[in-house]
Amino acid sequence: MNISRRNLLGSTLAGAGLATLAPGLRVAFGADAGATRDALVVIFQRGAADWLQMLAPSGDADYIRARPNIRVAANAGIGLGTMNGTDMYLSASAPELKTLYDAGQLAFVHAAGMPTNSRSHFDCQDMMEKAAVETEGKQTTGWLTRHLASIDTGLPILATLSASLSAPVSLQGNNQVVAIGNSTTFNVSGGDANLNLLRNLNAGGSKFEAKARETLDAVSSIQLGLRTINTSQSNNAGYTGGQLSTALRSLAQMIKMNVGVTTATVDFGGWDMHNGLVTEFAARTQEFSRSIAAFWRDMADYQSRITVVTMTEFGRRLTENASLGTDHGSASGMLVLGGNVNGGKLYGNWPGLAASALTSGDLTVTTDYRQVLSEILVNRHTEKNLAAVFPSVKYAPLGIIKTA
Repeated sequence: MNISRRNLLGSTLAGAGLATLAPGLRVAFGADAGATRDALVVIFQRGAADWLQMLAPSGDADYIRARPNIRVAANAGIGLGTMNGTDMYLSASAPELKTLYDAGQLAFVHAAGMPTNSRSHFDCQDMMEKAAVETEGKQTTGWLTRHLASIDTGLPILATLSASLSAPVSLQGNNQVVAIGNSTTFNVSGGDANLNLLRNLNAGGSKFEAKARETLDAVSSIQLGLRTINTSQSNNAGYTGGQLSTALRSLAQMIKMNVGVTTATVDFGGWDMHNGLVTEFAARTQEFSRSIAAFWRDMADYQSRITVVTMTEFGRRLTENASLGTDHGSASGMLVLGGNVNGGKLYGNWPGLAASALTSGDLTVTTDYRQVLSEILVNRHTEKNLAAVFPSVKYAPLGIIKTA
């Protein structure tokens, strides 16, 4: 049987949940590789999450009329406070987020999103991750890529992670990103014996062999790291067995390895709920809330240097559809969690749901999501050239991030 180095490497790594290493990535690890760096964690709720269900104006007469069957009733939601005189209620499926909110570590931004009329998932995700809408000129790189290029002063090798099997568009153009879906399965079949065999088989000077060695070095280093960290805190943090918990638990392990994680992206899809929204939304939101809270408990020793922010490509229509779901809308919402967040507050400008306040029947975007990201980058991630990251948006902080 004739087995080439390329085929052997591919078959040994296949199906193991391994990292994708971008071209040009150099793999090296060290305990001093940036243990005190701030880490930004960006969670993308793919599918367009319905933030009128996540954070509902339950007593608003227009809301009640528009959603007679699916609305969050005031006596069923979790009261958070008021925005422009309107009482807001958090989904009952997210009590863990309320706990973080009450602790002053989590803030919500309502009526946030992109100033666009598009309702295409693909187009809006692409625009959001490149941080440029149709009228602002085309961007070829992701907003995180531009930010990292702006601040890059020799970032450590594992500074930029995607907690997935591929890198998102927000990191398009970054050749240092490493995509790791699950650090615990980041290994080769057969363990160290096959790893050493593959290393010897790829000892030459070709680009392919160099890249193979980089991948193998990453595997061995992360497996060593997993053996050196204490997993008891993760085991007791309250993670679920779901998709988001798996990704966040893996990310927590990478942060604990002190390899200098400064930027991480996490995808959590399944929010496109055109049918039977109530049951589906409750299950998805429960995973969302429990997983974020578990990650935060797991990061107890690191909270002072971590900021978590969520986004979604657009919100949903105000009016429920005939299938008891909601169709594609406009404004949505964001949450920001961190040890340096002015939490326990609702941010943004609530426009109301009267017909005259809507945009084509949708909740109007009153806070550009890039305002929120800008504030985080400037105050927590040493961004000095914001115009290179968000060229179309002026810096207008909302006060979410502590500055002293």
